[in-house]
Amino acid sequence: MKNNGFFRLFPPPRFLRTPSIGIDLSDESVHILELEFTTDGHTIKQQDTRLITPGLVKSGRIVDMAKMQKIFIQMREDYGLRFVNVSLTEQHGYVFIMRVPKMKLSEIYDYLELHIEERVPLSAQNVVIVHDVIRGADPKENLAFIEVSVSVYPKNIFDEYIELFLGAGIIPFRFEVEAHAIARAVVPKGDKGTFMLLNFGRTKTGLSVVSQGVVRFTSTISIGGNIITHALAREFSISFKEAEKLKIEKGFLVEEKDQRILRALVPTISALKSEVVKHYQYWNTHNNFFGAKRPLIDNIILCGGLSNLLGFLDYLAIDLHPNIRLANVFGNMNSFEKYIPDISFENSLQYATAVGLTLSQDIS
Repeated sequence: MKNNGFFRLFPPPRFLRTPSIGIDLSDESVHILELEFTTDGHTIKQQDTRLITPGLVKSGRIVDMAKMQKIFIQMREDYGLRFVNVSLTEQHGYVFIMRVPKMKLSEIYDYLELHIEERVPLSAQNVVIVHDVIRGADPKENLAFIEVSVSVYPKNIFDEYIELFLGAGIIPFRFEVEAHAIARAVVPKGDKGTFMLLNFGRTKTGLSVVSQGVVRFTSTISIGGNIITHALAREFSISFKEAEKLKIEKGFLVEEKDQRILRALVPTISALKSEVVKHYQYWNTHNNFFGAKRPLIDNIILCGGLSNLLGFLDYLAIDLHPNIRLANVFGNMNSFEKYIPDISFENSLQYATAVGLTLSQDIS
């Protein structure tokens, strides 16, 4: 992957090795994963998932700062947290590719700041901007422009996360938009193909397209696994907990006698699939921002805690790409010939973002 170490804070001297810890915070949970560096490569030192009370975080915004800080203070004590890499949900951010005239690398940020309002509906004073050069900086490329990967995030939301972690006694070593972290984990290292990545979570589905090792597009679909659970609970007049168990046990692989399950599942999943198909077709049939033809999507990779719902992959494969598969979130971490993580494949899918965050220190 190209250097997509977005939202770096306080980069230390290279000779200092800080613990490689990823924190993936969503509306209902916190995933933590720490890597250990050994002579055989990366191994997992610790990983865990903490559920948080619904309502403390809503759509990526910190609603109750005091309670969230209390949660992270406890996590700091439990896991020995000091420096961490943290994900930012893409639903508030803007990720795009921008071409700038040939200039000194030190001048690019100022140029972006002057022109950022042409690309996002926010003023330059109210955003955090981080960029990485993709191509054009090398004189051998003989291009009239420099192509830059740009990530823009509202400053007020960014400041919430700073307050959350510093208030808990934890130093954010790096912030990164979720899509970049996922791409680093699940796209095979060095693969320059074009991938659509789907991160199917409890409250939303993150969608991104990665091409030539760079995240080119991101979107958030406000459909997640909880909507399915609520639909099952209504259909069978059962509790949310009972409906969650039914969803996991049955999924789409139901018998004739279980048609009520399909009746509850299909409307929601059909709406999700429709959104995915729309983005898939748009990418494959429209030119990019610069008028050039986009490379076609070669593969679709699914991750997220609910991506392994029984029959879900096969259902999405209809009308989508035949090369659709569940992610190997540890594929870029180490060779399975050297090390097999002590975590089931099904459980590993929820750690894609956290894994990508820990691997970001390889590009520091």
